[in-house]
Amino acid sequence: MQLETIAPAFLVLAIALSWPRFVSIFSAGADAAVATAPLTMVASTVSLAALGLAFAGGGPWIGTLIAVLGPLLARTMRAPPPVFAISLSAISLAAYLQLGWATPI
Repeated sequence: MQLETIAPAFLVLAIALSWPRFVSIFSAGADAAVATAPLTMVASTVSLAALGLAFAGGGPWIGTLIAVLGPLLARTMRAPPPVFAISLSAISLAAYLQLGWATPI
């Protein structure tokens, strides 16, 4: 199996692990301390970068598939502690970037 074929899975994992913390910004009862925490900023950056790379590297159909699978996986899995989850999401994004699946701009 070529490594390029599993690269989108790293994006799905990066979105899934960073999504709960990213979405917490937009909830009505969000705590201001959580919304402005550095961990939330990293989660937001990873989540938005992974979404952008999904569309840049795979086109509209693959990008949409990745953008749908990430939050669905986040809803179905039990999230690890936030620091561990965000660290794993950043590592997944870095692994995707290392594999070079995205097309150069």
